[in-house]
Amino acid sequence: MSEPKLIGQIIAEMAADPNNHVWRTLRQCPCIQAILDSYPNLVITSNAGAHSRLKDWLDNQDVMQALHISLRTLQTLRSNGTLPYTRINNKIYYRRQDIEKILDDNYSRKNPKRHDNED
Repeated sequence: MSEPKLIGQIIAEMAADPNNHVWRTLRQCPCIQAILDSYPNLVITSNAGAHSRLKDWLDNQDVMQALHISLRTLQTLRSNGTLPYTRINNKIYYRRQDIEKILDDNYSRKNPKRHDNED
């Protein structure tokens, strides 16, 4: 009896074969696509290389929704050099890792100021 495989291994093997009709059918299913989208760092095959690299880029709407900020705040982050970007035909894109870096760089574990007025 062969060693059991993890589901990730099975999916990777199916996706590695560009002629695998089961994988192509599954890939079109919205529920499978939602699962794959929820794991943006998951790289399944070298065939998905171009597609997975594109997932590293976010547009204005994606960034505003992810950070819960307005378009004006996003523009300020671009203007003051806090957030690098690229522009193609008046559409602006941001690298996912740049946004994660800003979040990491501004992460604070400080305790809120205590009010020690009570003696």
